[in-house]
Amino acid sequence: MALQRRRAAICRTATLLTVTLLTAILLTSALLTSCAQTTPQLTTEQKLEDFRCMFDILKDNHPFLALKARVEGYDWLAHEEEFEKIIAGTRDDKEFAQAMEHILLLINNGHTTIMNADVYRMICSFPRELEPWLDEAAKTDEETVKRWFDMAIEPMGYPQGQTLPFRACYNQGEYLVYWVSEDIGPRLGISPGFVVSTVDGMDVHEFVASLRGKTQLRYDPYRKRVHMAEFLPPYTPGSYRIAFENSSGGVIEADVGFGRIAELVYPPMLPTNIWSLGGVNVYTTILAEGQVAYVHLRQMTQFESSRAERETLLSFFEEIRDVPALIIDIRNNGGGDDRFWMCNIVQPLATRPLVRFSGGAVRTGEYLKPFLKANQEFGKTLEGLTGQGGVVPKEEVTSVLTPEELQNLPPEILGPDFEAPYFSQVTIHPTGESPFGGRIYLLTGPKVFSSAEAFANFCRSSGWATIVGEHTGGDGVGGTPAMVTLPNSKIPVFFPSALGLNPDLTANEETHTAPDVLVEPDPEDVIDYVQALAAMKIFTGPDPAYDTVLRECLKLALQEAGVK
Repeated sequence: MALQRRRAAICRTATLLTVTLLTAILLTSALLTSCAQTTPQLTTEQKLEDFRCMFDILKDNHPFLALKARVEGYDWLAHEEEFEKIIAGTRDDKEFAQAMEHILLLINNGHTTIMNADVYRMICSFPRELEPWLDEAAKTDEETVKRWFDMAIEPMGYPQGQTLPFRACYNQGEYLVYWVSEDIGPRLGISPGFVVSTVDGMDVHEFVASLRGKTQLRYDPYRKRVHMAEFLPPYTPGSYRIAFENSSGGVIEADVGFGRIAELVYPPMLPTNIWSLGGVNVYTTILAEGQVAYVHLRQMTQFESSRAERETLLSFFEEIRDVPALIIDIRNNGGGDDRFWMCNIVQPLATRPLVRFSGGAVRTGEYLKPFLKANQEFGKTLEGLTGQGGVVPKEEVTSVLTPEELQNLPPEILGPDFEAPYFSQVTIHPTGESPFGGRIYLLTGPKVFSSAEAFANFCRSSGWATIVGEHTGGDGVGGTPAMVTLPNSKIPVFFPSALGLNPDLTANEETHTAPDVLVEPDPEDVIDYVQALAAMKIFTGPDPAYDTVLRECLKLALQEAGVK
């Protein structure tokens, strides 16, 4: 109670609400065709001017540069001259776009990238209150956005028909082989269940870390390392020397190159029926013989476009009023709009006001200020939300926070490059539409990002739901990312606006949102699931026989509900 009073005192000074309105941009390896170069090529001077514009804005406004240097060991700002030489050496627009994306990828943040056309269209549909985004979007157009984005990410795809003859996913800190081509498996003695241990003589984790800037890496806060969700190294016309290790410690080394495969491979994405859902964004069902309700959300749709999904959810919530437990599954949800989960899920289901305490800090750069102001003002217009927030002068931080909170607070926040930290307390008020009195569980994983991350963070902070699964993907606290449209190319560049803090005042981008109950997919479940998909098994719903996290959550839900 004393802690609650102290935090309320911190937040008493002003209203402060921030809402994330954009989906995540996480790049995936995919085949992309080249854009026809029908427009005049930029000159070297124009390319350098665009780079300088981008670098200078990020240097003074990007919130994660010092954090990435501290946590991941890469000091982006120290490579300025190197970046300039790379840009000056590009021979055409395609090389320029790829160089710019490479430079942004080196920061290693899912919101820091050249914008794609889908997100650009979303920004163009923003409410008029979010004027800074609309102004930047007006400086370019969708065709230009698509042209630059397609050129920028082309090297991340494999040439048509070319792929590695095995698949491995990051599982419990290792790269678990879950599929091997029939052409090499029996010949080399490699089978699902092996793990990748070295690549070209390098420890696999060192090898993956060396790919920084070549592909989107993720950060595992549990094991404190960067990783790839799927082991997809860059294409080479030659081969990689890969060592595979089995559970007994036996090692098989092989030269593995790219080629064509005849088999269709489904990655082990969960829930088990996700491959049959098509374009369905909201999936509902009843599990455990009517004792547990279940909702899966593929993305947090922009609120203005979610009317049909809202009706589906409200109808289901009315149906499950007397069910003992509800599982909300947001695994593989890359984000979208905070208002989706606030207004369509939490407010209808809540039985009492729910309070979320968080905080953050922004850089001292001037460019961000209009974006931050617009985002905060827009937050005040949302019905059913109230908030208080305030800035704590740096000289007062040590007297306001506990020793543990001070230890958790990212040290860069108290340095000269950041404004004084702010802390907020947002209350979500129930609408009374479908109050749910049972227990609620949230299934999470490393692909939960952006506003889906914000939902998980809210559940952790408010205690509204028990989080089961793995650590999330991060960067979901702090408001809508900012953007800048570069003057010559008209490339729109996207970047986070704030260093958001978890309730314990750790950086959300560093520690992400930890589950209340840690459950990682069992390797045998992963392999069995992939083999079932290969055998064309039809999953009509989530299947706990193949889904470790769901199985453990069901056990917990039934136990806590007193159901035998």
